[in-house]
Amino acid sequence: MDIFEKQQTIEAIRTVVKARWFYLSAIALQAVIVKIFFPGIPLASGSLVSLVIFFVFVANFSYWFYLRRPTEKISDSVLKIIKFSQVPLEQLGLTAIIFFSGTANKLLIMMYILTIMIGSVLYKARGVVLATASAVFIYSGLIFLDYFGLMPEVLPEAISQSPYKILKGNLLLTKGHLIGSVLYLIAAALYAGFLASLFRKREKRLQNQRDELSIKSNSLTVQTQELTRTKDYLHEALTKSDKARMDLEHTKAQLEKANLELKAKLEELEKYGEVTTGRELKMIELKEKIKTLEQRVNELEKK
Repeated sequence: MDIFEKQQTIEAIRTVVKARWFYLSAIALQAVIVKIFFPGIPLASGSLVSLVIFFVFVANFSYWFYLRRPTEKISDSVLKIIKFSQVPLEQLGLTAIIFFSGTANKLLIMMYILTIMIGSVLYKARGVVLATASAVFIYSGLIFLDYFGLMPEVLPEAISQSPYKILKGNLLLTKGHLIGSVLYLIAAALYAGFLASLFRKREKRLQNQRDELSIKSNSLTVQTQELTRTKDYLHEALTKSDKARMDLEHTKAQLEKANLELKAKLEELEKYGEVTTGRELKMIELKEKIKTLEQRVNELEKK
């Protein structure tokens, strides 16, 4: 059982458990009303009805208390047992109340339809078939027990005042009641099967959506990892680029400094050259004058 199926099962059982509180309250209220206002209607003793309701109440409370736990702490095997026990719990409780009332000819048969609906929620199409088959078998058994007089005796005054006829020994009424009850249960099964089909389609759609989300989630995870790697690469590249830029700026600053130093030396050399060149020219000029004077002296001496 995967986590999705487990969550769906838990949610379905929680819904049934919550609905059962109203169901138990309705049966208890009905028993009180019948006892007070309709004493002629055959009904199981108050102590027996209370015992059945108490037993179902304790079981329902146990389900509710256990299913309040976190999903991961709920055992799959225990969950399957709880899931399986829901319909039998309802049907056994109803059967006990009907049996000890002394007659199967009662409106409580309609409650079996509720168990079929529960089967459609918890067990889907196969559960509908099983819940319907068990309901037909159990209630038909009650009808036969009533016909053969194997159920608890009903007081004569209750029989005379009851709007329902006792099935004991009445073959025609028994056949009619048997056929009618089976048809009602089959009709409920068809309706429950339709509901189960809707639930199955919904679950399948949810399953497909979950699978799509899982695929998209995995894709996003891969993309996130790729983006993380790209971010790290870009960060490393930017770090290297910043370092290279800083080295370039440092080199540029050094070149500018060297250029200024060379320019200063060049200017100094130019000034030195100007001074040196002027002195050389002056010396040449003086040499020319000395040579001219020597020539003049020689000429004067010859005279």
